[in-house]
Amino acid sequence: MGFGLPKKIIFTLLLVSVLVYLTRVGMADFLRLEPCSYIDAVQKRTVRVDPVILNKSRERLLLARTWDAGNPIIPEYLGQIAFIRAQLISLSPTVQAIFLREAIEHFDSAIVLRPNSAHLWAARMSAGSFLLETKARLGRNETLVDDEFSVTRQALRRAAELGPWEPSVLQQIVRVGNLRYREFSPEEREVIDGVVVRAKQLRLGI
Repeated sequence: MGFGLPKKIIFTLLLVSVLVYLTRVGMADFLRLEPCSYIDAVQKRTVRVDPVILNKSRERLLLARTWDAGNPIIPEYLGQIAFIRAQLISLSPTVQAIFLREAIEHFDSAIVLRPNSAHLWAARMSAGSFLLETKARLGRNETLVDDEFSVTRQALRRAAELGPWEPSVLQQIVRVGNLRYREFSPEEREVIDGVVVRAKQLRLGI
């Protein structure tokens, strides 16, 4: 009987910990549903981008992250929001660069949590390529450009490897590949060529 009370205390503590964890995860999922649905609709072009709703979606996702920092969906969509905001500021490459660095930071965080996601690697590649374009408009810092292009190349290879038949992944690879084809190595050009073939087989209209 002497061990009965300690066992009950341990069981109660474990139960409380599980309930707290489930509550945090459930709250994070609840908070992220609306902004994620909105971003999905924007990307499918079923709704127009509204900067006010976009900012509210960002704030809601940041709140969701305080409840569940280990959910990779949250930084993924935070990255998508930052990427969309960069596209909206076409006349200011300085501001674009700020948003793109934010997008890259979020995508990198999501990749740490879900390293085998082709969609995350494709998003990281697209953001990196866009940042390189922006840096070219601002004036090139060769070291920073080389470092970013190195990561972008890695992201392209990983996206192609992990999502060889994912339409959105293929479309992004084709877009970046066509833009920077001459900058890639012969091996990477071979990867891009293979992606182009598969994209045409899927009739993606590239």
